Amino acid sequence: MTQPTKINERIGSLDFLRGVAILGILFINIESFAYPNPWSSWQYGYDSSIDHNTRFWVYFLTQGKFYTMFALLFGVGFVIFMERIQEKVKGLKALDLYARRLLWLFVFGVLHAYLIWDGDILYHYAICGFLLFPFRAVQSKYLILIVAFLSSLLFIKSYENIENRKDTFASYQKALKVPENQRTEDETKRINSWEKRYSIKSSNTTEVIENPKPTYWEGVKSSYTKLKVHKGAFYHQSLILSTLIVMSIGMLLYRTGIFSDYRSWNYYWIITISLVIVGLLINYLRYFYWTYKDHEPVLQVWKALLFTFPKELLGIAYVLLFNGIYQVFLKNINIKVLSKIGRTALSNYIFQSIILGLIFYGYGFGLFNQLFRFELLGFVVIIWIIQILLSMLWLRYHKQGPLEFIWRKLTYKSFNN
Repeated sequence: MTQPTKINERIGSLDFLRGVAILGILFINIESFAYPNPWSSWQYGYDSSIDHNTRFWVYFLTQGKFYTMFALLFGVGFVIFMERIQEKVKGLKALDLYARRLLWLFVFGVLHAYLIWDGDILYHYAICGFLLFPFRAVQSKYLILIVAFLSSLLFIKSYENIENRKDTFASYQKALKVPENQRTEDETKRINSWEKRYSIKSSNTTEVIENPKPTYWEGVKSSYTKLKVHKGAFYHQSLILSTLIVMSIGMLLYRTGIFSDYRSWNYYWIITISLVIVGLLINYLRYFYWTYKDHEPVLQVWKALLFTFPKELLGIAYVLLFNGIYQVFLKNINIKVLSKIGRTALSNYIFQSIILGLIFYGYGFGLFNQLFRFELLGFVVIIWIIQILLSMLWLRYHKQGPLEFIWRKLTYKSFNN
């Protein structure tokens, strides 16, 4: 049977980066379990300015960044898998193996989405992985052009959105000038719609929110109602282009050799620190508005374009930053806790959902909509400790995580040398 990658063949920085990503993504995923509308900047989980400040810092530093890291590392993994498997098998068998690997990842993602958490991203990654096939042999210079083209589509979309918003605002202002007793139904509707969206709001702490998953089977029914995979929606439409862009950038970065030796770039730290600073500035502006000025519409074209890729930019900067830190300071340290988390990333990702379900849903402790934003941070740390201890204990007796073992068995089953 064709053997998968051995431990001594693994690239240490990539396991470390996966570990950082799997722990970091918990900051955002926990909100999807804790609140009816986690994206609200005012509605749930707020008791004081501490909660609003917590939300700002969490979103400023983490929202979408670790998802970006995962997507980028998926692109890296795509190149590595194809390179190594083509050394072990001939012809179309290499593609067959990768297709099977993606198929089972898709199955894991769908099962996770329907049975545990409807916010799963794995099946989306699997579909994006299939879309990467045509890019596997594309030269880097052409891959850069592809990334630029896909990016331009999102910039165009941002431009169109801001122009539509400006038109809507102009219609709103025009309707306001009409005396109230002379307004048409359409003008009244335009005014109400705009003011409903862009008005200062406060949370209703007396609102009674029912647990969306009072029992496990009710939760499965709820996921079935929300999800559309069984209707043919095999990926998250709003994320498809940005995901492909980031995965392609991961392929490009791997080809430069920085994950094996960051010094393959002459100005690695200058580039990295510059990206981190620019990314932090853009994200600060983006999430300051989102948290504290959500009632003020963004009507400037430059600002809309700047907000097109904030989390992706900082996520890529995080990859470069942590990659460099690992290679300079952590590569030779014997206790590589985050690397162990990274080696069991799939298992830890699913395990996080299981723990969060038990904490917040009715079939567990039922803490849904019972905690403030600041209090969630304590649960994040506790879950980190549990995952770190279990990962270290598991890898003391096994070479890979439990789901990684099953995934490999299903991928390589029936394939011979």
